[in-house]
Amino acid sequence: MTFTEHPRLLARVAGTLYLIITAFALFAYLYVRGQVIVADDLAKTAANFLAHEQLYRLGFTAAAIVVICNLPMGFILFELLKVVNPRLALLALLFNYIEPLFTFSLPAYRNAFDPDELQALAAGPIRMFGYAFSVSLTFFGVFCVLIGILIFQSRFLPAILGLLMIVAGVTYWINSFRLFLALPIPYLQWVTLVAELSLALWLLVVGVNEVKWRARVQAL
Repeated sequence: MTFTEHPRLLARVAGTLYLIITAFALFAYLYVRGQVIVADDLAKTAANFLAHEQLYRLGFTAAAIVVICNLPMGFILFELLKVVNPRLALLALLFNYIEPLFTFSLPAYRNAFDPDELQALAAGPIRMFGYAFSVSLTFFGVFCVLIGILIFQSRFLPAILGLLMIVAGVTYWINSFRLFLALPIPYLQWVTLVAELSLALWLLVVGVNEVKWRARVQAL
């Protein structure tokens, strides 16, 4: 099977992968960390790690699945959108993350340090997670903007989806630099979810307009 034979089917595969990425990312990065990490209470966080170790491991596994699914999803979008602009599509692919925190669950750490020392030891990685994750999201924001431009110009996908992805990418940058620069602005939580979920659902349910996609292939 080639991309020129079944572009709509492959778009739906990309949509399925994007939905998996969205669901597992929400579980790993929001739900699990929300259940375990208490930013202003390291003692409570330590107790949560020990009490919910299996949940944290599930979250780590979900985060790994996000990374795994992101690779084929990005490749399929590259193949579908390179007919619009191959260089821009390749750049988007290039811009297409995991820092586990096992400090509280490692027996060697628990035996070597008393509770206060253990909490101080884990404070750094816990706080650095947000910065490291935000760095990765600035790169993903570039991917979203480039994909959005390609979709907007494609004519075989709705232009509104392209605009939403561009807004999502800019939102990722705003949220990240808000943290880096300690800016007194609110965290924009739902903009990226709405945009990416809209694209994923459209790809899954509708796919691409094959007639217009094949016309771009012929023009290329």
